[in-house]
Amino acid sequence: MKKIICFVIAGVLCMCLFGCGRKKYNVDYRGQKDFFTGAEDSYAAGEKVKLYYDLIATDTDYTFYVDGERVRVDWNENKGFIIKFTMPDHDIEVYCESVNTMIRE
Repeated sequence: MKKIICFVIAGVLCMCLFGCGRKKYNVDYRGQKDFFTGAEDSYAAGEKVKLYYDLIATDTDYTFYVDGERVRVDWNENKGFIIKFTMPDHDIEVYCESVNTMIRE
């Protein structure tokens, strides 16, 4: 009987600590999911998300959007752009717009 009680308590503790059962919301990457390292299809509301974008050209400007808003990104020499956000309680889009800045005459 003690083993069963311990097992039930451990299960409840796991659900509390790791967010089991929390509702997850979808992320639409506009077909760019493979370009974001660490990208998942969904996250729980309130979850801290960190993505890396390493598809980088020296003659291109990049702008990142999360939930329709332009976001500031950090930079890591080894991993590229770092996109961080807290998942809201609704489905969102995460994507990158890039513009080639090389001018040829």
